Amino acid sequence: MAEEKTNAAIKRFKTFLRNHPEIVAHVHENNIKWSDVFDDWVIFGESHEIWGKYGLKKTKEDDKRDEEKKSSTFSFNKILKVVDNIDTKQWQERLDTISGALTGIQTFVGQFRQSNSQSGQNETGAQNGADPTSPSQMSGHSRNQNPFFFRRD
Repeated sequence: MAEEKTNAAIKRFKTFLRNHPEIVAHVHENNIKWSDVFDDWVIFGESHEIWGKYGLKKTKEDDKRDEEKKSSTFSFNKILKVVDNIDTKQWQERLDTISGALTGIQTFVGQFRQSNSQSGQNETGAQNGADPTSPSQMSGHSRNQNPFFFRRD
């Protein structure tokens, strides 16, 4: 298996050299070992600036690529590339999680609002002489809705 990968890498390296004969000429002229050139190709890849020392000149396409990388301006193409890479299923799962969390928070806040309005009513009843903890004032329904209900002893 490792031999197959090596053979495939050598074939790609040969293709790279066929596309850039100036590298071959430079290696022959300067008596550079092919193993060193191959090692540089494996380590740095085909579009690295190291190939300049082997006599490879940048093409207009390479210059455009370098300009795009260096430019930090806002461009529509960058947005399209980002949008193309979005995993919609993953985003839907995240939005569902956030929605569930917000629903839980809304329910939690709603329960406190209900308990505040009930405690305001109970205080009014206590001022009128009624016991706010009496069974007639507290229904089983309101106890179940308020998770933090504590009866006075």
